[in-house]
Amino acid sequence: MNGTIEITAGTRFYLDTNIFIEVFEGRGPLSELLVQLLTAVENSSRQRFVTSELALAELLVKPFILQRDDLIQAYDNWTISNSYLEVVPVVRDVLRDAAALRAKDRSLKLPDAIHLTTARGTGCRYFLTRDKKIKSQYGVEILDATQENVQAILSKVHGK
Repeated sequence: MNGTIEITAGTRFYLDTNIFIEVFEGRGPLSELLVQLLTAVENSSRQRFVTSELALAELLVKPFILQRDDLIQAYDNWTISNSYLEVVPVVRDVLRDAAALRAKDRSLKLPDAIHLTTARGTGCRYFLTRDKKIKSQYGVEILDATQENVQAILSKVHGK
């Protein structure tokens, strides 16, 4: 994304599956910033994150392969709606919209189309992801989860 990240009360961010992977399995400055962001939003009533139930299916593949019960439990616990994270079911309208999106852009993978249509349908302004192939032409602003962007979001959440 180019430009300034604008956050007002009620700004909604969609979290792509790879954000959760970075939080729970990543190591380093970006992972630490994302953990701070989740904690900051958890303690704020101004912003809210959104993700799809599809994220759970994507998240659990590797932990099942590796028999990592700790990650399975963490992902199960984190993909439940609460005061700061709305976990949206994959419903027929989402699937229909995802198919229409893929018909316009055949390079778009079905899971990404489902995530994007869920983000659009829930009024998310930003789609936070580490996936460089997703572009902002889908009705939601794609925000690359770089250290700089996450730090900018954090500073806005903290009111700086």
